[in-house]
Amino acid sequence: MKTIDLFAGCGGMSLGFMQAGFEIVAAVDNWRPAITTYQQNFIHPIHELDLAEVDEAISLIKTYSPELIIGGPPCQDFSSAGKRDEGLGRANLTLDFVKIVLAIQPAWVIMENVERARLSKIHQQA
Repeated sequence: MKTIDLFAGCGGMSLGFMQAGFEIVAAVDNWRPAITTYQQNFIHPIHELDLAEVDEAISLIKTYSPELIIGGPPCQDFSSAGKRDEGLGRANLTLDFVKIVLAIQPAWVIMENVERARLSKIHQQA
């Protein structure tokens, strides 16, 4: 199944899905150190892009025609280990993930996050 990994980081989700038999066709992240690590471990492309740039992300992702979109938007604004301040801006990336998914309309979506994310205002908006 053609899969794209958003907020890919160094590739933990990509690796797990590949080991489960999914075809990762591309990944997206915007943190250079993670992208460098990802490139050392995978042969498919990883794109450096801030997913808050929703229209640009949609244009890029559409070129891959994914059947499955996986991703783990940043959790710091929700995590019990953090300040849990949704106003810091990272929480909005969860909404951006939803906007991208709604525009692409893959057959399947898997979003990973901490448990407290579902209690957030952002989750309710999504």
